[in-house]
Amino acid sequence: MANKGKVLVTGASGFVALHCITELLKNGYQVVGTIRSKSREEEVKNGIEKVVSSKNLKFIETDLMNDAGWEEGMSGCKYVMHVAMPFFIAEPKDHDDIMLPTVEGTQRVLKFARKAGVKRVVLTLTTLNIGQHKSNGTYDHNDWTDHESKNISTYVRAKTLQEVAAWEFINSQKGKTKLELTALLIAGVMGPTLTTANSPSPDLIKQLIEGKQPMVPDLHIPMVDVRDSGIAHLKAMETKAANGKRLIIANPDIGIASFESICRVLRENGFNKAPKIKAPTFLIKLMGLFDREARGMAPLLGKKINLDSSLTKKTLKWEPTIPMEKMVIDLANSVS
Repeated sequence: MANKGKVLVTGASGFVALHCITELLKNGYQVVGTIRSKSREEEVKNGIEKVVSSKNLKFIETDLMNDAGWEEGMSGCKYVMHVAMPFFIAEPKDHDDIMLPTVEGTQRVLKFARKAGVKRVVLTLTTLNIGQHKSNGTYDHNDWTDHESKNISTYVRAKTLQEVAAWEFINSQKGKTKLELTALLIAGVMGPTLTTANSPSPDLIKQLIEGKQPMVPDLHIPMVDVRDSGIAHLKAMETKAANGKRLIIANPDIGIASFESICRVLRENGFNKAPKIKAPTFLIKLMGLFDREARGMAPLLGKKINLDSSLTKKTLKWEPTIPMEKMVIDLANSVS
């Protein structure tokens, strides 16, 4: 297969990034993966090798809070996928622990991408950037979360401000040649993990199947399989019409899935320790007075935010193929 060019993928050891890398390699791209420590190289390579040869994968050590390595890493790259996503359910002791790597880190990636002459950055965001200051309703790519709302967590505020900062950077460019941006608003991601590294979705499912979560919170989330997400990232990078768009990456056949239904699927497939009892919302909110994880989860409880992803289908000609049951069980099998 002809070499299609070089792509830098940030956060290469992450759950979503690993599947983005496999899609890029399968489709003839050279990949530079950023990692915070060279000690992660073998683990990432071994994960990739489960799917595709890692021959065209190289690594560069970088940190979102430091300029070192970014210029070298992006040299000769045609595209960048900024997938690195610090994820925190717990409310932080210091808000800067989330805000700085999320917002300033993205500005740093965009700055070096423009300096390197990169054509397009695909920015991995979250569907939590849409309508989270509301309790229910159906929303699309035109809708945002109000980052000044008191009814959102610090993590959701940081992710929304990350996107605001990214579009401000793109729209303030001067000169003939401008860096392109496509923002992908990713639903809750399930499907097989390629490594044993800590990551939010694998860690959550592992806790559920090991009986470490005694009750099920009243949470409803849109979902997408990580393999379908990898294909969407590739299409967002290659599709001319995707430039300048916010695209929702979620499986519309699922709508929003309750954690209760996820646990039911696990139990029906032999993971009998998955909890059955629903956690009272008032109890979690009460726990939030002294527990940072409960405090971070509380603003999400009881919300039913449906998403209209029709623009994504129209723009990318992308339709997710993997149903909810398979993505949940494939993830559970990969961490058990």
